[in-house]
Amino acid sequence: MDRTLFITLATFSTALLSCYLLFSILSPFLAMLVWAGAVGVITYPLYEKLLARCKGHEITAAALMTISVVMAVIVPLIVLIFTLSGEVALAYQYLERTTSGPASFAPAQILNHPSLAPWLERIRPLTGSLNLDLESMMLPAFKKGLSAMLNYSTGIVKDFFGFLFKLTLMLITLFFIYKDGSRSLQAFWQVVPVGEKLRSTITGTVTRVLGAVMFGVIMTCMVQGALGGLGFWVAGLPSPFLFGTLMALFAPIPFVGTALVWLPGAVYLLMQGQTMHGVLLIAWGALAVGSIDNVLRPLFISGKAKLPILVIVFGVLGGFLAFGLSGIVAGPLILALVLVFFDNCRGEAANQDVSAR
Repeated sequence: MDRTLFITLATFSTALLSCYLLFSILSPFLAMLVWAGAVGVITYPLYEKLLARCKGHEITAAALMTISVVMAVIVPLIVLIFTLSGEVALAYQYLERTTSGPASFAPAQILNHPSLAPWLERIRPLTGSLNLDLESMMLPAFKKGLSAMLNYSTGIVKDFFGFLFKLTLMLITLFFIYKDGSRSLQAFWQVVPVGEKLRSTITGTVTRVLGAVMFGVIMTCMVQGALGGLGFWVAGLPSPFLFGTLMALFAPIPFVGTALVWLPGAVYLLMQGQTMHGVLLIAWGALAVGSIDNVLRPLFISGKAKLPILVIVFGVLGGFLAFGLSGIVAGPLILALVLVFFDNCRGEAANQDVSAR
C-alpha cells in the first residue's frame, strides 16, 4: 500500500475514533452543554459590557455574570419545581381518594350537568356502538394527566443530587464560556480549515439562530401565559395574572407545560360544582393554551432566524424528539448549519463551473 494513502487512512480513522470517544464521554452531559452554550452565546454581549466595567478583570466579570444568570433564572426555576411537586401530589392524592371512596367530585356530576347532558345524549349512540363508557373514562384520564405531572416534577426532586451535579457543571461551563470563550473560538478556527467568508457565515448563523430560538421560546411562553390568564379570568378564578405568569414559566416543559396550572384550576372548578366553567377551561387549555405553541414558536423563530418555516418546524419537533428539551435549541441550529454548508458547496460548484468555461 502506498505510504501516503496509509497515513491518510490512519489519520482519518484516528479522527473518527477520537470523535466517537469524545461523544461517548460528553453524551451524558449533552443537554447541560447545549443550554450552557446557548445561554453563554446569547448573553456574551452583556458579559463584554460587564468586562469593560470591570476594567478587563475576566474572572471577576465571568463570576458576576454567572451569578446573575443563577439569580435571574436558576433559583426561581428550582423554587417553582419544588413547590409544584407538592401541589400536584396533593391533587393526585385527592383523585386517589375519589376513586376508592365517595367524594364530592364524580364523573356523573359532570356528565349530568344541564349544559352537557343534551350534547352527550346526541353522541351516546356513537359511544354505545364503540363500547365507550364516558363516566368510567373521565376520572382515570384526570388521574393519568396528574400522574404524568407528578412523575415529571417529583423526578427532579427525587434525583436532586444528580440534578444539582449537572446544574453545577452547567454553571462551571458557563463561567468558562464567559472567561475563555473568545480565545477558545479563535483557537478552534485556527484548526478548522475553512475560509474567512464561511467562518463569518457560520458564526453569524449560530448567533442569529440561538437568539431567534430563545426569542421564539420566550414570546410563545408569553402568549400562552396571556391566553391562560384570560381563561382563568373568564372562568372566574382568582389571580388570573399570577396564574398566567406561572403558565408562561411552565410553558417550555414538554407535554405537560401549561397544564400544570390550568388543569388543577379546572379540577377545582369541577369540585366546586361549576361544571360548565371547568369543562370549558379544560377545552380552552388543551386546544388554545397548550397547542398554540406548535404554531407560534416556528413562526417567531423563523422570522428572527431568517430560515424557512418548514426547516424550523422539523428542527424544533425533530430536535425535541431526538434530544429532549435541549433539542428545541439544538435542532434548528443543526439544520441551519447544514443549510450553510450546502449553500457553500453549491457556491463552490458554481464557481468551478464558471472557471471550467
